Amino acid sequence: MQDDYAISEISLEGYQVVRGQHFSRIIEPSCTLWYSSIAFNAAAYNALNDCDCVSVLVNGDTQCIIVKPVPSKDRDAVNWSRKRVKQKCEKIECSRFAHQVFDLWGWDRELHYRTIGRLVMVDMKLMLLFDFSKPELWRGQKMVSELE
Repeated sequence: MQDDYAISEISLEGYQVVRGQHFSRIIEPSCTLWYSSIAFNAAAYNALNDCDCVSVLVNGDTQCIIVKPVPSKDRDAVNWSRKRVKQKCEKIECSRFAHQVFDLWGWDRELHYRTIGRLVMVDMKLMLLFDFSKPELWRGQKMVSELE
C-alpha cells in the first residue's frame, strides 16, 4: 500500500513564476492616480489608523508620494476620511496636482497608475510611502502592464 503523504522530489523545469500582481492585494495599502484624481484603498486608511486628514508630499526625482496624517486645521490637510468612502476606493478630485505629476513623470493621460504602499517612520511619525517608479498601468478595469 502506497503512502499518500510521502514527499517526493520533483523538478521545477517547465514551471513559470506567477507574478504577484495577479493576486488580490486588498490587504495592502494602495494608491491610484488618474489624470484628474487620486484614490486610496481601505487598507491605506487602516494603515494610518483611520485618520481623517492627511498631507500629500511628492518627490519628483524618486517618483514617490508620502501620505502623512495631519490635523484637520493643517493648512495643507486633505480630507481623505474613510467615512466618505464606505470601505472602497473613492476618487479625490485633484486635477491641478494630477496634471503636474503626469507631466513631470511623463505619464500617458489615458491610463491610470497604481502602486502598493508601505509604512515608514519619519521623525517618529507613521506615514505611507508610495513608490511610483515602477507602477502598474491600468486602462479601465484591465491592467495594461507594469513599468520595469
